[in-house]
Amino acid sequence: MKKLYLVFISFFMSISAAAVHAQEVDLTMVMIPGPGSTYSQAVLSVPERIKKATGGRVNITINNSLVKGTQLAPSVRDGRAQMSAVLHPYLSSGDPRMGLPHLPGLIENIEEYKFVWDAFYGKMLADVWLEKWNSVVLAEGAFCTQNLWSKTPIQTIEDFKGKKIRVNNTESAQLLNALGAKPTPIAWGEIPSALERGLIDGIMSASCAGYQHGFGRVTKYLQNWKTGPIVGWAILVNKDVWAKVPADLQKMIKDEMLALQEESFHSYYAYQSEMQKKIEADGAQFWVAPDAKLKELFVPQYTDAVYNTWYERSDKLGIDGKALVERTRKVLGK
Repeated sequence: MKKLYLVFISFFMSISAAAVHAQEVDLTMVMIPGPGSTYSQAVLSVPERIKKATGGRVNITINNSLVKGTQLAPSVRDGRAQMSAVLHPYLSSGDPRMGLPHLPGLIENIEEYKFVWDAFYGKMLADVWLEKWNSVVLAEGAFCTQNLWSKTPIQTIEDFKGKKIRVNNTESAQLLNALGAKPTPIAWGEIPSALERGLIDGIMSASCAGYQHGFGRVTKYLQNWKTGPIVGWAILVNKDVWAKVPADLQKMIKDEMLALQEESFHSYYAYQSEMQKKIEADGAQFWVAPDAKLKELFVPQYTDAVYNTWYERSDKLGIDGKALVERTRKVLGK
């Protein structure tokens, strides 16, 4: 009888283990529309990649209209969304660490960004997501280089004066103020019409997203001033939701998202080059500020206000902003 009982218990446990192993997980991820961007390209691939990586055990549904851009991080923190594809610039005013790559003359391209990210920035952000946003980060990436789209050329320091320009982060807004321009808030969906009507003269935006959004139809000048050219994004999952995902599935998901992250960084230039060719084919003039122009721009007269304000905001949050900037410069040998 005892032997029969043990056989029954063993059979029951094996059935239970099989049931746990076969457990399916359904998740919803919120994002904002951004056709043509590296952000959308990566995020929209997640459901199929995860489904394949987990043998169909994890199903992710994407919703791009549930929350606004500024609510992407709060929604996953508060549990209103299980997953979220968030944008760093929407958080830079409240947490200066998110705006580190936006500081003028600090990180100038994707190679430098990835180098700093590997050295310490990625780990630091992972801690921020967990501690401040109740979230586990699954992948990070960056938009195509931020460029200045404009109706008339903005290719000298004098050209900035009086121009109404839409920006997406605090640091760039402060720099434009110092240059005599007027940072002007405009909702993303209203930008093309705002340009046509003269409500703004230009916009700082990723070239890939700007092309797909139709900026090239109303602007003919695309300038790269290397002013905070890298804007990051991250894919997060609520910490409490993540804790309920079986350990074997967590590993499968993490491995696949790490692969997505590396592919996003390594395909960055190829995708950006493809978009630039399309932009130029539509008649836009692409201009990169030469070193002589950058030396005129990256001087204390214009950059001190940005850095000093960033340091002050950092201090209020108990963050040693100066040490963070110096660490970045040391990593990059600047």
